[in-house]
Parts: sequence; C-alpha cells; structure tokens
Amino acid sequence: MSKVKAAQRSGPTIASDQIRLDTSSAPWMDIAKAELGKKIHELSANDPFVKSLRGALAVDAQMRASEQMLAKFGEGSMLLGTQPDAWDPGRFNLFSRQLVDPTGPLVGRMEADRLKERNPEIDKYFDGLKSDPAYDKKGRSYDIDSTHQSGGYGRITAWCAAFVNWCLSEVDVPHLGYATARSWLDFGTPVAYPVYGCLTIIKPSTSTGSTTGHVAFFVKMQGKRVVLLGGNQGDAVSEVPFNEASVLGYRWPTKIDHYLLAQSQGVLT
Repeated sequence: MSKVKAAQRSGPTIASDQIRLDTSSAPWMDIAKAELGKKIHELSANDPFVKSLRGALAVDAQMRASEQMLAKFGEGSMLLGTQPDAWDPGRFNLFSRQLVDPTGPLVGRMEADRLKERNPEIDKYFDGLKSDPAYDKKGRSYDIDSTHQSGGYGRITAWCAAFVNWCLSEVDVPHLGYATARSWLDFGTPVAYPVYGCLTIIKPSTSTGSTTGHVAFFVKMQGKRVVLLGGNQGDAVSEVPFNEASVLGYRWPTKIDHYLLAQSQGVLT
C-alpha cells in the first residue's frame, strides 16, 4: 500500500480533495495559549542614557546645519564671497566629500541591545531562526536576531513567524525555521478549509506591518473574519480577527507536501 493511501485510511481525518490529514490534535496550540496567558507584549528600551545621547546628537546636528548655512551664505554673498584659488580645499573631492557619521548606527545598536534585554520572552522565539534563502539574490541564509538597528534607532524584528516556529518546535512537530511570513505558504500540506490550529498566511498590508505578510494559527471563524492566535499582533501575543479575503492559504505542519507526493504518484488528476 502506498504512503498516500495509508495516510488516507488513518484515524480521525479531514478531507482536502483526495488527501486526508490527521487534524484531530494540534498540541502547539496549548503552547501558544500559554504564551497568550503571559500577556507577552513589546516593551520599549526605556534607556535614559540613549535618550539623552540622541537628544545631544539632535542639537549637534542642528548646530552643524546652521554652520553650513552660514558658510554657504558667505560663499554666495557679493560682499563676503571670494573666488577660490588653486589650492582651495573645496576644489578637491577628498576635502569636500561628506563622511558617514557612525554615531547614529552606534546609538541604534545600543538601543537594540537594550530592547533585547527588556524583551526576553520575544527573544527566545528567535532561537535557531534564519532568513529564507529564496529571498536572497545569492541564495544565502543568515541567523535572525530579535532586534536590530535601523536609521539610528533600535527596532524589534518582526516576530510573527518566529512565534509560529517556536510553538511548533516546542512540541517537536515539523517547522520551517524561517523568519519570513510568506515562506510558510510553501510549508507543510495545504488544507482547503481552515482547521483549528492550522497555519494561516495573510497577504501583506499596512495592518500586518510587513512586506511579506503575516502568519499565525487559526482559532475560529467570526462571520467573514478569521480569528488568529499569533505573535506580533498589535505588538503582542494575541487573538485578532482578519478579513477572510486577506488569507493567502492554510497549511498543516507536515514533513512533506502530501499533495505533491500524490501528484507524483498519479493519485490526483
């Protein structure tokens, strides 16, 4: 008997076309609900030193901008302006080139480190998490940190996929290990209709705060909305309704895609 036919005759199942998956148990939902009960949410860095340093940098930037305006006024004034001679530094790119100020990124890194200290529950979700090589031009994959610096500020890395991956790994079921929400649409086996605990991938929007969408666990239907339990929903572990029309797909965590296996063996036509 083929693996597909054996799977079709297994215990309590739900049919999705000609493929049957055992969806009678979703132990990862107990883990997710336990995290929900902790009321986990993002905490700010709340670092007085970083705030004061950033304020000092802002004042310094204003002073530099004023100095540059005065200098340009002097160069362009009919009364104060002078013609540069052959050895004027402004004639050489080396002297006129504006160097990158490393201070902003340094302060951002300090704030990111503080954010990690302040959010240990979120940080644990990133253990072993990597970037999807499919989204790198050279097919590379990198470790993903729970915080990062961007534009001189510390940020908490989008963590919806990290939460899903951690919950699945805690009960030793198949998991993807990628931080990109959209990557989970190619993971496991698709199910035609939402089942309690199935992975639900939402298309990108302003509400998801990500260019690759959102991923979370299906809880129930609420009219034309799907209620999802997930991380980074309102910067917290929470249950939130999403429009059903925004769903890209539902997946069940399996080691292989049973649809693809069935197609290769001629079970599906």
